[in-house]
Amino acid sequence: MCNTQVALVLTELRAGGMERVVVHLASGLAERGVSVLVVCLQNPGVLASELVDSKINLIALKSSRGKDISAAWRLRTELLQFRPLVISVHDYTSLPYSILANLLTFKSSPVLFTAHGLLFEGFEPLKRRLRFFSSFLTGISAVSEKVAQRHQRYLNWQKPITLISNGVPIFERSMELHDKVREELGCPDDKFLFLVVGNPRPEKGFEDLLDAVALLRKNHDHFLVAVAGTLSDSKYCQSLLTKLESLELQKHCCFLGFRDDTLALYSAADAFVLSSRSEGLPMVILEAMTAGLPIIATCVGGVPDVVGDKGLLVPPTDPNKLSSAMHRLIVDRKLARQLGNAGQVHAKENYGVDSMVENYIAYYKDALRLKQKY
Repeated sequence: MCNTQVALVLTELRAGGMERVVVHLASGLAERGVSVLVVCLQNPGVLASELVDSKINLIALKSSRGKDISAAWRLRTELLQFRPLVISVHDYTSLPYSILANLLTFKSSPVLFTAHGLLFEGFEPLKRRLRFFSSFLTGISAVSEKVAQRHQRYLNWQKPITLISNGVPIFERSMELHDKVREELGCPDDKFLFLVVGNPRPEKGFEDLLDAVALLRKNHDHFLVAVAGTLSDSKYCQSLLTKLESLELQKHCCFLGFRDDTLALYSAADAFVLSSRSEGLPMVILEAMTAGLPIIATCVGGVPDVVGDKGLLVPPTDPNKLSSAMHRLIVDRKLARQLGNAGQVHAKENYGVDSMVENYIAYYKDALRLKQKY
């Protein structure tokens, strides 16, 4: 796809899995000679610096309100100047603006939508509007089969959905970073360190995690659960901090807030835990597997397809099963090493960035051929 222009549109490059997919995708396309424009509907976000450092075009429309017609007009101006052959949209907030801006250019580039998650809450009132705008899409892709099924029903989409798994770069663990983080956390090498990465939201099931930690504490004292993710002033985040204190778990669980040193965290950890109640195909699972960490995860979304028998899978909203899996890895270090090694090989062979980028390129080419046909 050399000499091809692709516009990637999303709300903001926040510290999230979908946003990291867009960063990896933009970089991979640029490396293959594709001219890339990343458009953030709102602000650039904390991950924007990675694209700026790579000299990838990035525009932030600074929209700060809903139904902002002026933002659609500003997006139209950017599209007219950039002239993308494909417009690739990565969240529902950006979808109406992308469709309107494209129609206003009168050039009718194919607009494609990628579904990243399972729509945990708040989307039902938007169904009619999003179904309308999705009728202007040339195609939809999804990060897993369950995500595809969920969005197909939600949008009443009658055409096939293309499956494109997320991809992550290879993480090489570092003993220097291992020692640095362990010292920061006051976590000596003989204390088992569980890592959790994700912004606290209801779908992440962190209340289930805290209940599991409380149960695990009854059998073990020498462990720590470190949670990395942006703590907002939301009621949910405040309830988690209150629960942490009421259960007196400060010695065994800590919320680190936003971290931009995930490689250091993966290097320091003994295992990775995902307690989510809803997921698409979480980047953090792939990153942790690539780093060689044994995985404990809930059976949601595309997680079972990725982890399979190379990790410990538990039902969502079941702190007892989650605690039992954590206990199992603490007492069986040989199993932990075996799962970590098996997961690392599996992730490197099947979920690399190069494979993901090539699949998106094929997806874009198919969309262009379909558009030209009609």
